[in-house]
Amino acid sequence: MLEDLRANSWSLRPCCMVLAYRIAHFCSVWRKKNVLNNLWAAPVLVLYRVITECLFGYEIQAAATIGRRFTIHHGYAVVINKHVVAGDDFTIRHGVTIGNRGADSLACPVIGNGVELGANVILLGDITIGNHVTIGAGSVVLDLALILICRCRRLGECSSRWSPEP
Repeated sequence: MLEDLRANSWSLRPCCMVLAYRIAHFCSVWRKKNVLNNLWAAPVLVLYRVITECLFGYEIQAAATIGRRFTIHHGYAVVINKHVVAGDDFTIRHGVTIGNRGADSLACPVIGNGVELGANVILLGDITIGNHVTIGAGSVVLDLALILICRCRRLGECSSRWSPEP
C-alpha cells in the first residue's frame, strides 16, 4: 500500500481512492474464505460502495485485481469491473471505463504491467493489453500487441488567426 501512496505522489484524492480500493479488495478476498468473515467484511464493502459511488463519483469494484503501484490522475467518473485483472504500475486518468461488453458476457480485459491509460479510454470485452502499453485519450481498444504506443492522430493544423502570438 505504501508503494501505491508513493506512486500517487501522496495526493489526497488519488491516495484515498487507492487506499479505499485496497481495503475493500482485502475484505472481498477474505469474505470468501470463511462465512464468519462476512460479519466484518460485508459492512466495510457496503460502506466502500456508498462512499465511492455516491460521494466521490467513481466505481472501482472491490473484487477487481490490480497490481502494485496503482496510480490515478484526476480520478473522476472511473469505472472498473470486478472481473478486470491489471498488473503492476497501472496508471489511469479520469473517465476511464474498463469492463465487459454486456450482461451476456462476463469477460473483461486483462491488462499487463506498466500500462498507462489516457482520459476517457474505454476497454471492453475479452481483450488483452500487453506490457508497457500507453493508450491515448479517447481511445476504444480491441486488442494490442506486447509493446505498443497508441495515440490520437493529428487531423490538421490550426489557422494562423488562432496563434497565441499577438
